[in-house]
Amino acid sequence: MEKHEVENILQACACANLRTVSRSLTQLYNQLLQATDLKITQYYMLVNIYQYKKLSISELGEVMMLEQTTITRNVNVLIKNNFVHVEKDERDSRSKCVSLTSVGIEKLYEATPIWMQVQGKIEREIGTSNYHHLLRTLKQVQKIITHYEDM
Repeated sequence: MEKHEVENILQACACANLRTVSRSLTQLYNQLLQATDLKITQYYMLVNIYQYKKLSISELGEVMMLEQTTITRNVNVLIKNNFVHVEKDERDSRSKCVSLTSVGIEKLYEATPIWMQVQGKIEREIGTSNYHHLLRTLKQVQKIITHYEDM
């Protein structure tokens, strides 16, 4: 491989660049959310459960695009902290449904201003238009990934 090819790979790799930013952003959110005893994944999980009111653990995994083990591990932490309640699904007794407890709703309200602070700073710093362009681009990348997975 030529030197310029190696440099191009190191600079342009979509996966490496997105992982680097994702890791850094995750660390920032986790650091700021530390006072709430939530990690960003758990916070986002609470938001999704709040949105859907009650959904199965597998549906939560689909919505969040996370593996079952990741969902289960995080749901168990949320159960331990009394943020969510899990019960058998009325439609399918083999499935379990998760819903927020009143403590979970309070925790969501406690953490949301912190999330809004970080989110607002990012949007202001790169500009609202650029931020929305970034979101559209990320959705396009996700479509490309989904297309590859369907092949």
